[in-house]
Amino acid sequence: MVDGIDPITLEVVRNKLDGIANEMQSTLLRSSFSPIVKEGLDASASLFTIEGETLSQALAVPIHLATLIPVVESLLKEFQLSDAKEGDIYILNDPYLGGTHLPDIALVMPIFHGGKPIALSAAMTHHQDVGGMTPGSVPTHATEIYQEGVRIPPLKLRDGDVMNDTFLRMMRQNVRMPDSFEGDLNAQIAACTVGARRLAELASKHGRNPLQNIFSALLDRSERLTRSKIAEIPNGSYTYTQFLDNDGVEMEKPVRIQVTVTIDNDSFHCDFTGTSDQVKGPFNCVPSGTAAATCFVLRAITDPDIPTNGGCFRPLKLTLPKGS
Repeated sequence: MVDGIDPITLEVVRNKLDGIANEMQSTLLRSSFSPIVKEGLDASASLFTIEGETLSQALAVPIHLATLIPVVESLLKEFQLSDAKEGDIYILNDPYLGGTHLPDIALVMPIFHGGKPIALSAAMTHHQDVGGMTPGSVPTHATEIYQEGVRIPPLKLRDGDVMNDTFLRMMRQNVRMPDSFEGDLNAQIAACTVGARRLAELASKHGRNPLQNIFSALLDRSERLTRSKIAEIPNGSYTYTQFLDNDGVEMEKPVRIQVTVTIDNDSFHCDFTGTSDQVKGPFNCVPSGTAAATCFVLRAITDPDIPTNGGCFRPLKLTLPKGS
């Protein structure tokens, strides 16, 4: 027994959660309008606990999957789940509140069972265009975020079953491919809806409280397994430095990236002190992007058979110098 839970049930639910996330991903890819999603596969889907920890991830883009963690955190700060209604959907793309760059737009939907939120479904898609100074909204010579496109703070895209038409009209007026934009947004809604429907079915089968106990047990197990693998690495600090040729604007100025990884028994600390200060060009990485890349590295150096969820990332600590 694991925390009083039958291990067979635990494993069946874990695989079901992974299946739900991958069904969300399939819905996202098959329903999208733009080739960057349908062919480039630049979209991702996840399930989260109501506390904001990852429950399961589709086989998708690592930088998306891990940045959805701070996205969910920002949305939970802005919107109280106690006030949420079935059908509510939240939207965000602000890099400083958990996103990556402006084309990556995240949708998060509360999942209900028995009239109360039990989990969250989330989908992030790289949209073909979100405005800004160049088609595609990834200008290589931008020097400020306002040149890159429309910056979306935490908003309600849908209130119950009522879409935020004011937001949609505003966005359609400010993007170069409005039909593609809205089509991809609808694909994200479909993916989140599939996740909500499937997880609600799972809750009906197991019950709300037993299922949440299973969620906790799955997270704790992944944490224990990850810590045990970190503990196999010799204690100590390991420093690595690399350079970019330039930032695309100041062409003669190399950009230094430095990290010191400290292993202390079963904890994994990454300190980016020594990295160059913020640059003028569009090569700065917001904290959520750095955290996402570090989460991916942590998963890559530990056992791939460990179920990927929020428990894997509990041993991780980051030091990100302000202004770097």
